[in-house]
Amino acid sequence: MSSALVSMLISRKLGIHSSRSAKKRILYNVLLVTLVVASLVFAQLFVVSMSNGIANKYALLGNGHLQVHEKPGTTIPTHPEIVDVQLVAQTFSLVYSPSKNLMVRLKGVESSYFNEERKQALTFLDPPLDANGSTLPQVLLSTTLANLLGVGQGDRIALMMINNTSLRPQLCIVGNLYDSGYKELDENLMFCDISLMEKLFSTKADTYYEILVANNAIRPVRQFLEGEGLSVTSWDQENYAVATNLETSRQAVLGVMIVVAILCGYFISELSRELIEDDKNRIALLKLLGASNALVRSVYFSTVMIVTLISILLGTALGILLGLNLGSMLSWLALRSIPALSFYLLDFPVTIPLLDIAKIVLVLVLVSALSVVWSIRRVRKIPLLQSTRFD
Repeated sequence: MSSALVSMLISRKLGIHSSRSAKKRILYNVLLVTLVVASLVFAQLFVVSMSNGIANKYALLGNGHLQVHEKPGTTIPTHPEIVDVQLVAQTFSLVYSPSKNLMVRLKGVESSYFNEERKQALTFLDPPLDANGSTLPQVLLSTTLANLLGVGQGDRIALMMINNTSLRPQLCIVGNLYDSGYKELDENLMFCDISLMEKLFSTKADTYYEILVANNAIRPVRQFLEGEGLSVTSWDQENYAVATNLETSRQAVLGVMIVVAILCGYFISELSRELIEDDKNRIALLKLLGASNALVRSVYFSTVMIVTLISILLGTALGILLGLNLGSMLSWLALRSIPALSFYLLDFPVTIPLLDIAKIVLVLVLVSALSVVWSIRRVRKIPLLQSTRFD
């Protein structure tokens, strides 16, 4: 009998077979909580996807997923997850143009370096310059670096290697321009042929092997290579400041989302308070008819938690759906060339951070349950005779 009574009262509180005002109140709360949860999920999905996208840019164009610090000619063992191995030389050099000079990171690479995977991470803006048009070695600049230097395709620049004993200049020509979509990476990264590095910077260049791995298998591949006696580092070690900033930003945003979820849980307790306040007369009548405090509390607890869980499910689905359609929105923003967004990556694959979303949802459910339990304590304090007095 009590279970049937509880089910009937819960359905009434949820607006089923109830008045229009009761339905409106439930729908309003479902909509509000749904929008809050969708915003939390979407924000976390956006931040995590952007962080992973930036990390991937640094891995593909900056240092590779893994770096093997061995002499040229070293045989790199094969592994099912290794998709590409490239010999790379890098150093820092002064670059002179007619209008400006800058210190850049110069990478010497082989012709096979820009494979299909790396080409997906950048855009070449023009067809490459005809190699037969000049005897000068060609370099590859980003559009960001080219704008800073005030040069374009076909213009000449000078590379300068300075050490304690010598000054080594080399006149070069801008063979092509690229754009990775991430300004902070582009503004100091320049590519040239590895033969030019051997000619100019043989004593100063750091030569190593860049390795790309599939399926995010960085750790097992690294363990395998180290087991073969090779000296190996990962991209986050080579770019410690960037990797630390990305992880800190991700955790900070997750912390903010959890705080907002806690506030949302408090708001949900206000729903139970409203329901109890509006239903004082009905609650008093039920208690006079023999209903226990536990039965009444279970009705209101179940009602609010059903509303909460439905809202969370809808909000999570809506947030993920919005996140999966990020591509078109980001493409639209990229085409607008908004200066305020120039230092943000607007080209990245969407990643669904299931663990982060689970943490947010779990905190929201727990806080909601605790706050509802706290708010429905007032059921036992309702004065029965006073509450059933009608004017």
